[in-house]
Amino acid sequence: MKSDLPRLMQARNLDALVIIGPDGFGRANAPFTYFVGDAHVTTGAVIVKRRGADATETYLAHHPMEREEAARTGLQLINRADYPLPQIIRQKNGNRLAAEVELWRRIFADLGVGGRVAFYGADHINTSFNFLSALIREGVCEVVTEQEDDLISTARLTKDADEVARIRHTCRLTEAVIGATRDFLRSHRVADETLIKADGSPLTVADVKRFIRREAVGLGLDIQDCIFAIGRDAGIPHSAGTPGDPIRLGRTIVFDIFPRGPGGYYSDITRTWCLGDAPDHIRQAYELVMQAHDMAEAAFNTTDLTYTFNEAVCDLFEAHGHPTLRQNFATTCGYMHSLGHGFGLAVHEPPHMSLKGLWPDETFQPGTIVCNEPGLYYPDDPRGGWGVRVEDDYWCNPEGRFERLTEFDRDLVVPM
Repeated sequence: MKSDLPRLMQARNLDALVIIGPDGFGRANAPFTYFVGDAHVTTGAVIVKRRGADATETYLAHHPMEREEAARTGLQLINRADYPLPQIIRQKNGNRLAAEVELWRRIFADLGVGGRVAFYGADHINTSFNFLSALIREGVCEVVTEQEDDLISTARLTKDADEVARIRHTCRLTEAVIGATRDFLRSHRVADETLIKADGSPLTVADVKRFIRREAVGLGLDIQDCIFAIGRDAGIPHSAGTPGDPIRLGRTIVFDIFPRGPGGYYSDITRTWCLGDAPDHIRQAYELVMQAHDMAEAAFNTTDLTYTFNEAVCDLFEAHGHPTLRQNFATTCGYMHSLGHGFGLAVHEPPHMSLKGLWPDETFQPGTIVCNEPGLYYPDDPRGGWGVRVEDDYWCNPEGRFERLTEFDRDLVVPM
């Protein structure tokens, strides 16, 4: 949580944090959004200065054309126009990198920032490397790098009450889209086991995705894409679905939707459907996946290492003859991914529920948001390719109890 920043900075002996913002529209930058929220700030940087062991000062350096949006953040503002970059570039004989370093030297001097500084944000690797190397070379500050469990990610690992409320709200909106999509499918007539549009042509994955995007945007969600995969594609966990595939009865549909809601916080929900009816082998697989899902949900706690929940699911699936990544990291069928992951301002965040040793040992903490998504996949089953995944979202509350944030039913069969 943001309230942990002074403690974390003190523990890591960091004097300041700099979070470089997106350069332009539509670029995801979770560390920057963590501080500016849903204010429409498309350029600039956040600077967090440590003040003793229990306090920080947070500034936003912004472009003057975004001054009103910058003010919405409630942060202390630095107008970049007060540091005239064109003039600095001329002073540096047209060397833009040298000018950028000089600009930051002046900002740091005015704020009293120095010593050990960690940098975050989203940018091209080569650009960041050149900029940070120049800061070091010119002695502007000591650049601190972190490979794992960096400070911002550690703070974001637990969510405060406002963040949980935003994620819960995003879940409600997402579930409204899921329900509308199921109704949309059911509104079509069936001919030769295929859903048919009013003009007599087959309803396709592309048609359904267009509907999903319209519904999501209408509810105020930001959605780039989703997984709506049928048949063989459903058997490949991250196949988004083939646009031209017709929607047919009795085939598994994996519908994984992960839109961003107000304030930049995501939900991550998956349902598996069979329209009309489901073959016996699909029903059996679905029951086993739900057994794994319920077992994991009941076992979640703040004591056991997170990989142990995934290990238990591997035990269950292997006992029923399904391959797992634990047995063969290259498997392309069976249980092919981890049990779940954290999310918030990004769809995938720590903590992880994966193979033992793949990530540093970790436990759930109060405030953690995590999803639970066991699945089974057989894209090349001679009876027809299929996949099953059910994903729900959870919050570990301050008492250490896990509350399910998702409420949409998990029915496999959608009557037509």
